[in-house]
Amino acid sequence: QEFEAALATLRKGDFAAAQTSFVNFMKRYPQSGYQSSSLFWLGNAQYALRDYRNAVTNFRSLVAAEPGHARAPEALLSMANCQVELKDVKSARKTLDDLVKTYPQSEAASVAKERLAKLK
Repeated sequence: QEFEAALATLRKGDFAAAQTSFVNFMKRYPQSGYQSSSLFWLGNAQYALRDYRNAVTNFRSLVAAEPGHARAPEALLSMANCQVELKDVKSARKTLDDLVKTYPQSEAASVAKERLAKLK
């Protein structure tokens, strides 16, 4: 319920409150099956708040903890977006390359190929 409430806050566009909700949820329920999803949505809230460094950290944590997670390819794509915003094109390119190699069948990989072509 708390996870759903945090997600609803994010969907309303209240990114600061959503960030707080996801952080609190993860602290309160560290063994929850929603940990990786929380990292993903927390990263999205941080991206919306232009907190790109912390967003990268959370997207990276998701992929490291659960590479098979349904949101892992999207997390890598979002991570690359953050790296571009941070003017770290070299890291963004590497992240996109990793995404295409690791999740070649994903929708995110198709987008990554397009972005790679534009970044070069």
